[in-house]
Amino acid sequence: MHCRAISCLVISIVCCAALEQSPSGKSGWTGKLLVVPMDGSHWTGVKAVAEEMGRRGHTVIVVIPEISIRLGPGKHYITKTFPVPYGQDFINQMMMEHKLTAPGPSLLKSVTSRVDHMRKIIKYLSSTTESLFKNQELIEFLKEQNFDAVLTDPALPMGAILAYNLSVPAVYMLRGMPCDASATACPNPPSYVPRFFTKNSDRMSFDQRVLNLLVSVLEPLVCKFVYWPFEEATSNFLQRDVSLTEILRTGAVWLMRYDFSLEFPKPLMPNMILIGGINCESRNPLTKVSIVFILIT
Repeated sequence: MHCRAISCLVISIVCCAALEQSPSGKSGWTGKLLVVPMDGSHWTGVKAVAEEMGRRGHTVIVVIPEISIRLGPGKHYITKTFPVPYGQDFINQMMMEHKLTAPGPSLLKSVTSRVDHMRKIIKYLSSTTESLFKNQELIEFLKEQNFDAVLTDPALPMGAILAYNLSVPAVYMLRGMPCDASATACPNPPSYVPRFFTKNSDRMSFDQRVLNLLVSVLEPLVCKFVYWPFEEATSNFLQRDVSLTEILRTGAVWLMRYDFSLEFPKPLMPNMILIGGINCESRNPLTKVSIVFILIT
């Protein structure tokens, strides 16, 4: 159910302009969608949308590295792969380290351990990005396709950079990233919106607000730290200097993978749409016996 709802949403976003220009205005119009996913759990919701879009008759091309954690072919989309400089052993080792990385007893130790592991992940992601951008044959193929939109996760800026280069609207699907405020231009007051790693709620004491403010001051540095390894590959690919924050700001639609009723209240921009539940598996309805038992208890 969630898959169908989100697919209809993305289809309307991607195809809206073309449908308005159509003389008949019929919804039978089909287009081309380029999907540049991020590996791991991020792929779950993106794959569901890619499969449904392809099932509805749209041409969906998914670009993935030859070596990955979860990425792979599907029934209703076309897969294009590119070689990478690492092997499956490297992926397995990184996943094992990720499982062994546990939160520290204090905020400082927790942040330090996560940053150290994040440094390794960023190196792996930047290597993947460089491999794609250096694959001229695949890049030329993508340019010839005349895509209507690019669906990607901006946590890995590879898709956003590619959409920027192809001059194609980017549809982002994400849970969150360190550059939320600067990339989305969305109000994000530290006295109101809790920051990551603080464990604060939306009802903060004075001390919690001070801590929240200090963390918010560090967020631009974290953003710079996360995306700095991609800057050289981006400049070489685009043949000019451009900040990744500027590229991320060009996103047409932000599909936020959380539910407003389960999240702290915070401002949203008009192009930000909540799609909480996309990663939830649809369950069969409760039997009448179960319903009666619940009501009695």
